[in-house]
Amino acid sequence: MIVTADEDIELFRKAGRLAGLVLEELSRMVVPGISTYELDEAAEKMILDAGGIPTFKGYRNFPATICASVNEEIVHGIPSKNKILKDGDVISIDIGATFSRSNNGTKEDFIGDTAITVAVGTISPRLEKLLTDTQNSLYAGIKAAQAGANLDDIGGAIEDIAKASNYGLVRNYGGHGIGPGLHEEPFIFNYRCGSRTKLKPGMVIAIEPMFNLGGDSTRQKSDGWTVVTQDYRPSAHFEHSLLIMEKGFPEVLTKRPSEKI
Repeated sequence: MIVTADEDIELFRKAGRLAGLVLEELSRMVVPGISTYELDEAAEKMILDAGGIPTFKGYRNFPATICASVNEEIVHGIPSKNKILKDGDVISIDIGATFSRSNNGTKEDFIGDTAITVAVGTISPRLEKLLTDTQNSLYAGIKAAQAGANLDDIGGAIEDIAKASNYGLVRNYGGHGIGPGLHEEPFIFNYRCGSRTKLKPGMVIAIEPMFNLGGDSTRQKSDGWTVVTQDYRPSAHFEHSLLIMEKGFPEVLTKRPSEKI
């Protein structure tokens, strides 16, 4: 989807701002003793109160507003009253906010999709570095996401940071286009794969690197959603939605209010 109309761009911005705001509020709620279900309830209320729609809830029958992935869980963790965060954990919170409109009887969705990995209490220096490096790889990918660049420029920028610290690099999940659905082409690899697909002004994409303290390999749990590291070592995941501009760096649609990129 190439977005050119000012009204469409503003709706993507509105969705992105809401997703970023809610994610920042949730990150402040992360303390030992809170359940992932409580985070999910808070996220849903904030999105609905702002007039938005929780993007993930009901998407392919996903049961919740956020994906809450703890420690070795990489992505798509399902919130639960029984999953209580404890000191030393890390949690990836992935969230989507949607604003919709009707166009000649057809519903059109405008989505902000973003994620952050947060420390619970005090974590080890090695885990702190994993989170910092994964976030910095997202920023490197954003810097590379300029009109005329190709997808390998993004993947290469991310891969270089993973290799520098010998992290496992999640290869079978990655970024994606946005609009009119949540997951659209192109698939955005977090490593060099030979892709020469060019970025064009008006494209809305999500970049989402995932680094592991152990190896690259992953598996899906029996719930049909939660993806974990094969070796059960911790993982980190960060994501932003971007609008590719005519010139220069992309606009980060889901930037959190206090975030400095």
